[in-house]
Amino acid sequence: MTTSTTYLKEYGTDLSNRFCGSELRSRVVASAETGIPQIIDFEGVRTLSESFADELFAVIVEELGSDWFRQHLRLVNLTPEIRRTILQTVLDREKHTSP
Repeated sequence: MTTSTTYLKEYGTDLSNRFCGSELRSRVVASAETGIPQIIDFEGVRTLSESFADELFAVIVEELGSDWFRQHLRLVNLTPEIRRTILQTVLDREKHTSP
């Protein structure tokens, strides 16, 4: 199966820019919607801010759903801290948008 890999270290080792997260989200979603599964590789990334994680991941879950996320994206080489940050931002966004 063909996949496409985005190497986040190309954007830096400490990812904290909300705008960069938003731009990357647009690219990742556009590629995934072509039917090619996306791998997002965190190798070499030391830190990930909540704002970056929110724009890149939580917005995808909010707009396209967690099933879409699981079917189209695979996150690899995450540290435990980065994994927690991503999960927390998704949960926080769900809390703020739930009735």
